[in-house]
Amino acid sequence: MSESPRLPPETFALGRIASLLVMLGAVLYFTGWTYRWIYFGFFQLEVTTLPLPLESFYIAAFQVFFGSFRAILHTIITVALIVVGVYCSLWLLEGQPSQRFQAGMHKIYQRTLNCLNRGLTRGQSPKTLWKRGLLRLYGGLLQLLKSFLEFHLLEYQSLRFLRSLLDETVIICWLLAGCFWLAQWQGEADAWRDAVNETSSLPVVTIVVREDSFPLGVNPDNIRNPQGIRIIGDASSYQQLLSAAINNPSQNRVWRLLIDVDGDYYIFPALPRRDETRRPLVVVIPRSREGDRLIQLRPTLDTDIPSGDNN
Repeated sequence: MSESPRLPPETFALGRIASLLVMLGAVLYFTGWTYRWIYFGFFQLEVTTLPLPLESFYIAAFQVFFGSFRAILHTIITVALIVVGVYCSLWLLEGQPSQRFQAGMHKIYQRTLNCLNRGLTRGQSPKTLWKRGLLRLYGGLLQLLKSFLEFHLLEYQSLRFLRSLLDETVIICWLLAGCFWLAQWQGEADAWRDAVNETSSLPVVTIVVREDSFPLGVNPDNIRNPQGIRIIGDASSYQQLLSAAINNPSQNRVWRLLIDVDGDYYIFPALPRRDETRRPLVVVIPRSREGDRLIQLRPTLDTDIPSGDNN
């Protein structure tokens, strides 16, 4: 019988490279999605409601891994922890603890077979017909149980594949857990950085609209509440927001642009300092249908950061 043709080494190598690239893409997407989920969740936004392009998640993953020297250091620490976790897990599955467990199970297996063999060793057959019938039934059940125990299930290739799949699953679980932890930490750290005025990397935003076309747009020379509007929710927070619609760095109030999603602008007043009990409020300005708005973005200036005497 002729042997089945084997694949050339080049084809096997290409298959391994393709599977590695697929796994790498999945890990990068998972890391980027987790990072953006944590980052926008800090501002009370769901990443699933934002139509973000697919490639942005991969760029975010590279930012998590290599965005700064501190991020690279955390990546190295995470990789080291993943390697230690994988090694310890495989040692438990394949090393001395697993071998001891297998040896104990083998002893139980041998004792069970010995008991079955002794039970199958028949003595003198009873003379009563119904007793002989019960004895044959009992012997048949013992023989069936012995055949079941002697069945070499682990010799099948499918079971060997499942064992290899278990090892790969352990490795993947550790890899995803490490990437999740790293993305969660980096996302929260970047969110706090951008939420605080003095450390924010987000641009300062200025939005100009026509009078009374937007309920939060105010005249800088005459701050008043627009007429003909209704609100639902906390009226006091709306009044505070209305009176704080103009940047005032001396009062630690600077509006910044969080994200622009298809013309919908998400803006927020940056926090004066980091406070674990506070989160910045986010205002969503819908896209303009008539092109009657002016959006101005600029980087942070020295005048946007109040001096130490004003803090």
